[in-house]
Amino acid sequence: MSVRIRSLLASGPIMVPLNSGRSVRLSPGRWSAELRDTEVADNAYLDKLHRRGDIEVAESREAPEAPEAPDAREEGAGASRAQRPRKRTDSAG
Repeated sequence: MSVRIRSLLASGPIMVPLNSGRSVRLSPGRWSAELRDTEVADNAYLDKLHRRGDIEVAESREAPEAPEAPDAREEGAGASRAQRPRKRTDSAG
């Protein structure tokens, strides 16, 4: 079984330590990638964050709601910026 974690904070990222020693950095309102349930089982810090209302933990087969991305075909939506040319490092100025 897999789980996902979502940050419920309104501002600032949150670091969630996992049982394997790795950590997951979550921006406000974002879901993590799928994680094994063993990564979050009996994790005291994760339980504390959940009790405080900072995070939500859900089974991944429930397909948590993701924010809808704007249609890239619409004019102005998702338009990429033009890349600026890089400065030359060999110039003497």
